[in-house]
Amino acid sequence: MPRPIEADVHSAFMEFRNAAEEKCMSVQCLFCHQVRAKNTTRQKQHLAQCTQYLAQHPEAAAAIKSSLEQHAQGHHDGSVHVSGGHGGAISHGPAGHGHGAGQDNGGNNANLNAGNQAQNQHQAAVNVGANSVYPEPTSLDPHQHSNLGFTPNARINGTSTPHGTGTPIPQHVRPMSGAPSAPPAKRQKTKQTNPNLPEIPLTEVHAAFVEFQAKEGDKCLSAKCIYCNQVRAKNTSRQREHLLQCPGYQATMKDRIPANNLLHHFDDDDVAASLALPTPTLELDFRMSIRVKPKMNIGNGTYGRQSWISCIGGQWAGRWGKGNVLANGQDTQTSFKETETKIDARYLIQTNEENPAMIICKVQGWWVGEKEIMERLQDPVAADNVAANRYKLRVHIKLETGDDRYEDLNSGIWVGSGCRRGAEIVYDAYRVN
Repeated sequence: MPRPIEADVHSAFMEFRNAAEEKCMSVQCLFCHQVRAKNTTRQKQHLAQCTQYLAQHPEAAAAIKSSLEQHAQGHHDGSVHVSGGHGGAISHGPAGHGHGAGQDNGGNNANLNAGNQAQNQHQAAVNVGANSVYPEPTSLDPHQHSNLGFTPNARINGTSTPHGTGTPIPQHVRPMSGAPSAPPAKRQKTKQTNPNLPEIPLTEVHAAFVEFQAKEGDKCLSAKCIYCNQVRAKNTSRQREHLLQCPGYQATMKDRIPANNLLHHFDDDDVAASLALPTPTLELDFRMSIRVKPKMNIGNGTYGRQSWISCIGGQWAGRWGKGNVLANGQDTQTSFKETETKIDARYLIQTNEENPAMIICKVQGWWVGEKEIMERLQDPVAADNVAANRYKLRVHIKLETGDDRYEDLNSGIWVGSGCRRGAEIVYDAYRVN
């Protein structure tokens, strides 16, 4: 005959379908909002350990306690009773037969040993009945039917105490019908998240879920992911964790990585395609003006025509101080095709403090422009009439010092742009953060 349908179990869950193409239904507990696959046995097991359900249904908790007591009493009734009779006689059970005192001592000793063994088995059975975690379903009285008359699974919530029983459920015990012992509980799988993706802003977490009320009168809201249609209880931390595991959302996050939008990029399954690296920012740190002597042509070298430009002084000022550019700095320039000039210069700057710090400033870069513009820049008078946006003077700067007050300069990186004004070269240095 078909098994009975427990109305209480079905009324405690809301059924829904995660996605249109899904064949199996899912259910959500109306008391704790936990979502699971539709399975009546599992749903009954869940309700037996759902604290919210047991708090609102004390009769269910009482049924569990009654089942425990019946299970313990059943072990007492089925045990072997052992007692010592008159004259050393041993009786097995209430209707046992006895051996008189005049009988063979060997038989009495054998019977006594058998009685002691039976008594030990009786005590072990009593202990098992008193310490049993949950009764087997076959030991329940069929006339005392309850919707929760089944064996709960201790692995659902780990070690717990059923409401109103006071009996703890150890995690290593998994009672099963017809099985006196059970294997240890399986280890819970830990969901892997992608640590390479950036932290998800709170506003984006809320935008990725649609909030709704699972049942009229519910105090707690549920949330549905717009990328995979999974339903869960509204919880910002859990929703953020879900997005880090959601394939649909991760695919969207990968599209936001700038390196994946280049003309050529890594394959989707490559780890580099999922790395969200921080974007450097630039901050104007200082400006430096250098007065130079006229250029001295050295002649053609291995890689081009070389020139030396000597520094006769200058000044600098910025976020962390100001001071002077000392004389005798040197700029070695190598020209290619009369339109490109490589810059390689070293200057010595100092702060204007009472005890000034000495800082080595290394400048390397390129000076690029049209041939006519580059020729005019060599004339100090004509250079004043050339706008800085007519050519590109781009450099990177490195600072070195042994002064402890400015030791953070040694690990800094600067990029800059410059221009030529008469007998001066001016650089703006931007620190890379």
